[in-house]
Amino acid sequence: MEDKKYSLYLYYDELMLLDGKCNEEAQKMIDKAKTENSFGLDPICNEILAESMKIGKLTWSSVDISQCNCCEDKPRGYHTYARSSRNHYKGDKNYDAPFKCRGIKPNSGFIILQGVSGICGECWYNKYLPKLVNYIIENDLPIEIQKNGIAETRYKKDDIRICYECGKEMRESEMGTSRTFGGDGRYPSTCPYCGAETRSFGQSHKTTDKFKMIKINVDKKEKA
Repeated sequence: MEDKKYSLYLYYDELMLLDGKCNEEAQKMIDKAKTENSFGLDPICNEILAESMKIGKLTWSSVDISQCNCCEDKPRGYHTYARSSRNHYKGDKNYDAPFKCRGIKPNSGFIILQGVSGICGECWYNKYLPKLVNYIIENDLPIEIQKNGIAETRYKKDDIRICYECGKEMRESEMGTSRTFGGDGRYPSTCPYCGAETRSFGQSHKTTDKFKMIKINVDKKEKA
């Protein structure tokens, strides 16, 4: 009979007592905690930096949130029903309609769902983003930073694809390019080894989760 598994929340020092003494799944979580803690910043920045190292980018986008986890002056609570019905009375809280404000979603893997708590724009731009950018630059971390008015990124993420024809791996920077459908730009489309080309509504080269980082000469805007 399979042994019962238990779940619980532990502080970092408590988690380290299990380091090297647990199953593979638990060890992955411990290794993740060790990576985050190694940055030495606050827990939110540590988590974002660890995710940025994993995906090679620090990005952010706008999202609706119901409250900010980092400050006290953002909306909390829910709208109320304007009239009574079979399942509720007038004035009851409508838990499907939380108060919302504009917030930030850092990185594609750092999930903040719309309508739930997260980071507000003021906290992100005034507190967390400057700290993250300064840390990345001062420690020369291989992370591509989304363009912003704070600093110029020093690295560029070079995604790796697999050719559908010859099966070889290739960097996007090595691929030939084609004009976009709207004609306002170009995109990587052609295998540098066999010349196979991605075609609209046809075969395309396979995307992967692998990548290389290209260091950029910030002053000359050239590859180092």
